[in-house]
Parts: sequence; C-alpha cells; structure tokens
Amino acid sequence: MKLWQKTSFVILALFLCGFYASPVSAQTPSDGSSLQTKQSVTADAEMNLRDPKQEVNKQALEKLSKMSSDKAEALDSRLAEALTLYYDGKYGQALPIFNTIASEVETMDIMWWIGTSAMRSGELNLAVKKFQAMLAINPGLHRVRLDLAATYFQIGRYEDSRQELEAVRAARPPEAVQKNIDGLLAAITDATRKYSWNVRFAQGLQYDSNVSAGPDKRQLDVAGGTLTLADDSKKISDTAAITNFNGSFLYHIDRNKGLMWNTGIDFYQAMYFSHNKYNYRLIDVNTGPWWAGRNNILKIPVGFAHQDFGSKWLSNILHVDPSYEHHFSPYFGLKGSLRYARELFYSDQNDPLNNESWRYEVMPSIYLANRRHIISLITGFERSEADQRRFSYDGPYVGMSYFTRFPTGTEVFLRYLWSQRDYKEKPLLYADDRIDRRHVVTAVVSQEFYKHYFVSFAFNYIDNGSNTELYRFSKETFTLSVGFYF
Repeated sequence: MKLWQKTSFVILALFLCGFYASPVSAQTPSDGSSLQTKQSVTADAEMNLRDPKQEVNKQALEKLSKMSSDKAEALDSRLAEALTLYYDGKYGQALPIFNTIASEVETMDIMWWIGTSAMRSGELNLAVKKFQAMLAINPGLHRVRLDLAATYFQIGRYEDSRQELEAVRAARPPEAVQKNIDGLLAAITDATRKYSWNVRFAQGLQYDSNVSAGPDKRQLDVAGGTLTLADDSKKISDTAAITNFNGSFLYHIDRNKGLMWNTGIDFYQAMYFSHNKYNYRLIDVNTGPWWAGRNNILKIPVGFAHQDFGSKWLSNILHVDPSYEHHFSPYFGLKGSLRYARELFYSDQNDPLNNESWRYEVMPSIYLANRRHIISLITGFERSEADQRRFSYDGPYVGMSYFTRFPTGTEVFLRYLWSQRDYKEKPLLYADDRIDRRHVVTAVVSQEFYKHYFVSFAFNYIDNGSNTELYRFSKETFTLSVGFYF
C-alpha cells in the first residue's frame, strides 16, 4: 500500500469528516452548561480548525505520514468509534478514546472534541486546558472562547467567564449568539450576589377519603371484648382548604470557600369544611450553615416547629437535619442525611407521646438527559423513643422516586415508599406487640404558566397494615392547587 493510501482514512476523518457534522456548526445536544448555537460565531471559524498551515495540524500530518498502514487504520477505526459516541451524546465514553488518539496524533479537531467531551462529562479542568490551548494557537476561535466561558462558569471562575464573554461580544457575533452571551452574563450577576432569596405559595382544595386515619369498621375486636368507635373516629371523608408557603434567604459568607448561611420558613395548613377537629397547622423555621464544593454540598440546618391540631396547640419540635451529598459524575450522586428531633406536647394528657427520634437515610440518584430525568432510591432507618414504650418504635424504610421536566414546563414526580414500625410494647386493649407495615404512593403533576405561576394536581395513597385492628387504615387524598413562585 502506498503512503498516501495508508493514511487516507485518518486524514479524511481528521480534516474532512465527510460523514460527520462539523464540530463548530453541528447541532450538538445542549447540556445547559455551554453557549450552544447552530452557527459559528465567525464565518471562518470552521476553516480555522482544519487549517493545515497551523503548526499543530502540520505536526499531525507529519506523524500520520510516518505511521504504518495497520496503525493508521486502527487509529481511523478508533476515531470513528469516538465520533459515533460523541454525536450520540455519550461524551464520557468518547473522552478516553479521544485522549488515546491524541497521545498518538493531535489536531485542532481532536483538541476540540476532547474539550467539549470533557466539559459535558464533568472533567472541567481538562476542558479548560484544551480550550486555552486552542485559543493560544488561534485567538479568533470565538466558539471555543464561548465554551471556555461556560466552563469557567461551571467551575465558579465568574470573572474569567465574564472576560471571555466580553471578548466574544466585542467581535459582534450573530444575534442568537449575543442572546446566549447576555443570558450567561445575567447568570454570572446572579451567581456573584451576596444573597439570594425565593418564595413559593400555593392555595388548593383537597379531598381526603379518611380524615381521621380510622379503620374501615366501627366495631373492633379487642382483648376481652369489642370496641365501638365514635362516629368521628371511624373512617370519614371531608374536603379541606390547603395553604402552602415556603421561603428561604441564602447569604454567601465566602464564595471562594463555598461558605453560605441559609434561613428558611415553611407553613402548611389544612382547614376541613365539616370536621374541623382535624384541622392541622405547621410552622417550621430553620437556619444553619451550608458548604458547597465542586462536587459536594454539606448542610447543617437547625430548626424549630410548632404544630396545631383542631383549635389547640399540639406540640413543638426542635430538630437538626444535617446532610451531605457527593456527585461522583454528572450522572450519579449519593446523599446521606440524619435527622434528630425532640417533640414536646403542650397538653399534660399527651405527655406519654413526648419523644426523641432519629432518622438515618441514604439516597443514591441517577441523572439523565441533563437532569431532565432523576431516578432516586431511598433507604433508611428510623427510631423513636417516647415517654411510654407503647408509643416507641424502630424500623426500616425503602423507596424509589422519579422526577422529570418537559420543555413545556410540565413536571412529573412519582414516589413509592414502604416502611415498617416495630413498637416496643403492646398497645392498650391488645395482647400482642404492635407491628405496622405501610405503603405510600405519591404522584404529582405540575404545570407552570406566565413564568412565575403554576397549577398542580397531587394524589397520595396510604395503606397502613397492622396486626392491631385499631391502627389498620387506608386513605387517599386528591389535591388541586394554584400558586406562584419567585
């Protein structure tokens, strides 16, 4: 085989790419972290990548001309494999192949593919290195400069990102690119503020098939005879007005170190139309430090909650809820959390219910399609020590959840949770220790409109199985809400 024949495969792949789209002008899947556009910023950006006069491309041609035909064909095959993965959006799989090719021969195209693959798979320092190297060779590659700016933004180097964006804007790019630049500049402004806040409010109607969480039957078999429940203690249905409000204020103590302080408030109220003895209100205020690293976030909030039931004060809860989450890649994260709570009831009659509780939870999550799909597994253990042992329990729980968001602004959340509670002492009227096994199914569909408004529909089903008939119940709730957020 002649020299020009043995290298033709690789040269075509590296410089012509006739069967693949150009790395500059191709429509590549957006991951939300870069300034993607179907057009190059300047008309000659695509040609600049493949200019054989550039030193890096000249060196690549020299290396290719000295390769054996077998090695050239093997390299060509690896490049085709990498590009197929790249244009299928499998950047994490394509990156090591591109790196292997670059160790043999590297062109501006290869540098670009390595940089964009690294940026999209979380290897941000490598992406910066490659983009900087390309701009050192040709400062006029404004598309490369845009992706360097986006990568700087992800790392948290906001001023460096701003400088790169201003440099591209000075070149008078097309209007579509200018809009993307303005968007990222606005995001930089938001990210560099000393504080941020948000509020969310919803008002809705809820149908509850079992307001009292009572058993289906009014006549129950108990030790020594039969128990007859009062009319409002058996299973009864009602409709309630549901009010939900939450807000938070986040203060950035030191952005370079990722130190923050967050304060939040939550308010929930259910006001039943017929059975107001089951009205419920919760007010919870929490505050504490946060720390956010490149792939980690640590939160240590301390909170105080007050609960009303019916028309009376029910209890107050002091709680601490530390959590730590680590993202191993853009596609997988692991979160561990702990909750300690001390609940004290206001009425002396409820003193036996005073309790301390602990909950330990681990939740791995899978993120797909730029986090448009989130699948989480839930596993944990909870323990409660009440003043009277018949209200104390411990037991495991497991579950799974799924969240997705559509381009239309529609969000869907699904969750299933199974739990078991083994109580420490038999309840009154029963000869056996109490064991509850509960299944909970939740489904929520939400649609945003006019940017800051939303409407949602939520379904919740609880099946509480128990070896003690008094505590065996099931219920469904259907809630339609409308609200706003800022």
